[in-house]
Amino acid sequence: MTQQQRILERLKTGEWLSSVEASREMYIMRLGARISDRKLGHNIIERRVEGKSYSEYKLIPPQVPVMPPA
Repeated sequence: MTQQQRILERLKTGEWLSSVEASREMYIMRLGARISDRKLGHNIIERRVEGKSYSEYKLIPPQVPVMPPA
């Protein structure tokens, strides 16, 4: 499994993923670069961790349009 695949599988859980967690749990040192590679086709948002020097990332699931009753 590639780094991008492991990151995407983790993001699909709906939880935030930080570069600290990625390095400890998946041995991925440049999470921001891997996320940048992966953003095409996925809605991934980034937030800075307050008081820290790193970011966290989260996958936003695609919205399924709701059709009004006929």
